[in-house]
Amino acid sequence: MNIRKSRVPADTPRKKELLNTAYGVYSRWIKRVPLACRKGCAACCTQSVCMTCLEGEVILDFIKRRKKRTWLNEKLSETVPGKNKPAVTTNQYARACLAQEEIDAAGAGSWDFTPCVFLEDNICSIYEVRPFGCRSFGSLVRCSENRAAEMAPVHLAVNTVFTQIIEHLNSDGGYWANMADILSYLLKKEGTGDSGNLLAAQPAPGFLLEPHEARIVHALLLQLKKQAAEKQTFGDLIDNFMLME
Repeated sequence: MNIRKSRVPADTPRKKELLNTAYGVYSRWIKRVPLACRKGCAACCTQSVCMTCLEGEVILDFIKRRKKRTWLNEKLSETVPGKNKPAVTTNQYARACLAQEEIDAAGAGSWDFTPCVFLEDNICSIYEVRPFGCRSFGSLVRCSENRAAEMAPVHLAVNTVFTQIIEHLNSDGGYWANMADILSYLLKKEGTGDSGNLLAAQPAPGFLLEPHEARIVHALLLQLKKQAAEKQTFGDLIDNFMLME
């Protein structure tokens, strides 16, 4: 299911509006899924979460409003730069799959179960601005050290599409990488910010969906188009998606 390139708004405030719209549509959809997750359950809160620079800017806005930059620097000092660098972005992977090409994942590390530095007493200290990588975690059963999370295939499919869309929003020069590396880069951007641990965000090339999943995603994209302050980006994705069918 290949799609044509969709335009992305140039200014950050409009991008943030689109990101917030995507969060809202996803939040309303996921409430229908009977997840076992509850406040204080933090088994999935690890240092392996990836996000875009746009999501990082939202977190920094939150930090600046609360005058907690020193606190953030202390948190990031507990991480190892580049430790959880991904091999490819979600949209790079999708493009390769759609082209039936093999992805070289050499150097991609296994999942790091080190607890997220933003956890305090098993509660997320940046919960209201957490990135989509955190919002999308969920399990139909209570997970633990001896019990892995369980997720319905359609949940995974919707998660992947929204991850692709959010990466797409930052595909005009933004980056996608591990959360700590993105935040470290943004904090140093005005001085000596190093993008060596980051991957360039890519436009959405298409979606990897089964027919029944495509119907659900189509309905969610329609909601995005209807509710977005900036119609063009999600509108193009809708039009492209309909051409695929």
